[in-house]
Order: sequence, then structure tokens, then C-alpha cells
Amino acid sequence: MSSSTDSESTSGDRETAVATADSIRFEEVSLTGGERRWLSFLQPVCAGLTFLLLVGVGVFAVYQEQEVITLAGRNLEAITWMYVVAILFVGVVFLPKLVGSPGRVRRLLGRLRGRPLVAVGGLYALVLFLVATLYPVFASEPTFDVLDSLQPPVWSSVSETFPPQCVGPVENGQCQGTLEHPLGTNGEGQDQLTIGLLGLNTSIRVALTASVLSVTLGVVVGTVAGYRGGRIDEFLMRYVDIQRALPAFFAYMLLTLVFGVSYRLLILVFGLLSWGGIARLVRSEVAQLRTTPYINAAELSGADSAFVLLRHIVPNAANTIVTAASLLFAKFVVYEAALAFLSLTDPQFISLGNQLRAAIGGRAATFDGASRPLFDFWFVPWVVYVPAGIICSFLLTVSTLGDGLRDVIDPRER
Repeated sequence: MSSSTDSESTSGDRETAVATADSIRFEEVSLTGGERRWLSFLQPVCAGLTFLLLVGVGVFAVYQEQEVITLAGRNLEAITWMYVVAILFVGVVFLPKLVGSPGRVRRLLGRLRGRPLVAVGGLYALVLFLVATLYPVFASEPTFDVLDSLQPPVWSSVSETFPPQCVGPVENGQCQGTLEHPLGTNGEGQDQLTIGLLGLNTSIRVALTASVLSVTLGVVVGTVAGYRGGRIDEFLMRYVDIQRALPAFFAYMLLTLVFGVSYRLLILVFGLLSWGGIARLVRSEVAQLRTTPYINAAELSGADSAFVLLRHIVPNAANTIVTAASLLFAKFVVYEAALAFLSLTDPQFISLGNQLRAAIGGRAATFDGASRPLFDFWFVPWVVYVPAGIICSFLLTVSTLGDGLRDVIDPRER
């Protein structure tokens, strides 16, 4: 009888030891080791400080009406500083994940092999992003040259009566395009390729910076609302309803009466007032993830709420976040071009929108330095389809890439 009791006791101790070992192994897998847990919270702290710096630079530039900010001995435009901080924020958020999980990165790249359209779109978007970002560093703004106005693209020709002088050869009364201006020139004699890249640079700076603001706020608010629920969820969602009742466009129009038109103000207003849609999407996704078994297991194992959110919930909602972020980025590109087309942005910046306005209005430079209607864009269509084509191709690439990445990074898609 005693032997049986001792055997049961030994068996129970063994089961307890196994359970404890399993628990420890679960903690090591889920919590990445106690000695490294502080690293998982250092990243969001750094990201939060970078986000506050971004907002602070924008508010300072708008309130002080600073076009140029001097920092560390460098004079840069305020929106350039905001753009740099936004890129820094993106690096703080994503680089530790990429460097710390090389195996996962290889798996994601492997999954791109079965989606060539996504891979090509990603490469095209990356090339446009790098070229548009770095081009202003090595090139100066094109100067006005009346004699070079309305030159055709290299593959096209136009009647020699349109350009004041033909840079290329004239054949049968047609001015031929040359490689000196591969995409032609506009009505002011500026090279269309240079203008297009500088205009795309403005669009990317504005759209990326505003997207960082909106996506960050939307993810934070949506995650907290979906995870906590109850009164917190109700309060945050009602605030979203109130905020969306005042469109960012009208808020920008009203604030321009006080601060004047500027890209600094545009970024802040659209970035801080356009996150309601993302917040709702993320809140719905998090509310569903909140009830899944692996989230319950993580909570029962002793993981705190912050760790569960950062390690389990937000990564598994990444597909929704990426899709919403890509659509919002594309919207900001359109907003910037539309506002520039309506002359509601700073005219000192080259924008694809104001280039379209000048082309459709038929504005061209004259020898006295003035600008007046001189041509009909139907006869020189490249002044319209070059900037419009850059915008449309970039938007198509971003949208396609966003949809493709949603499937690639979704952990539930295998």
C-alpha cells in the first residue's frame, strides 16, 4: 500500500516537473527570454519619441512660419526635416524586425517568387522612391528657357510652328524630339523628366510623412479600442466619429486663413485628421484576434497586455494595416496633386499638380518674364500626359504592391 502511494507521489512529482519545464519553455518561446524582454519595449519607446519629434518639428515650423530650419549646421526645408524624421521612424519600427528575424525575411522573399507582379511592382516603386528622393541632392531646379519650350519627347514630333526653336532636326516641317529632353519640355522650357522627378519628390515627401502620422495614430487607437473594449472602445470610436465629421480638406482650408498655404500645414492637418478609417479597420481586426486561442494562451501564461499587443496582436493584424496604409498613401499623393492644381499649396515647390494646371491652362513663358496663354495642350499633349502618367503609374504601383503584400505577410496565408 505504501509502495503504491510512493509510486503515485513520484509520478505526480514527475508530471509537475514536466509541466513546469513546458511552462518555462513556453515562456522562453513567447517572451523571448527574460533577459531580452526590455529590448522589446525599447523599440516602441524610441518609436514614440521619434513620432513626437515629427509632430513637434511640424508644429514648430507652422507656428513660427519657418520655411527653413537650421539644425546641426544644416539648412533644410521644414518638410525635408519632417520627411527625414518620418523615414527615421519607419526605420525604428521595421529594421529591428528585419534584422532580428532573417529566417522570416527569407520566407517572405521566397513567397514573392510566386507573385511576380508584386515583385516587379515593389522594384518599380523602390526605384521611383530612391530616384525621386535622391535626385534633388544631385540636380538643381530647371531654369526657364523660352527658346526651349514645347520640345517634343524623343519618340515624338510636333509642327515646327509650336516651339520657338527646334532643338532637334526638322523633317517635313516636323520638329523631332531628342535625347537632350527625352520626355520633352513644358511651356516654360523646363525639362519634363527633371520636373517630373522633382514633382514626384514633393508628392512622396508629403504623402509619406502624412501617412506616418495617420497610420501610427490609427494603429494605436484601433489596437487599444479593440483590445480593451468596453468604455474605452466606446469613447475612442465616438471621438473618431466626431473627427470624421470635420474633413481634413475643410480644416486645411480654414487654417490657411490663419497660417497661409504651406506643405507643413498640409502634412500636419491631413496626417492628424485622416486616421479614423484605419482606426476602425484595426479595431475590428484586433477585436477578432482578441478571442483567438493563442492570445488566451499568452495571457494565461502571464504575459502582460503590452507584450501581447506588440508581439502577437499587431503583427497578426499587419495585413490589414499594410493594405490600409498603401491606400492612404495613394490618397495623400492625390490630395497633394489636387491641392497644387487648385493653387492651394506653396507655389515655390515644384509639384505635378501645378504642372498639370500650367499645361491645361496653356501657360508659357515669354521673353519679358511674364506668363500668358500661348498654346493648346491638345497639340502638345506630352505637357499633360507626362506628369499625369507619372502620378497614375506611381499610384497603380502602390495599390498593386499594397494588395500583394497583404497576402505575402499574412501569417494565416500559407
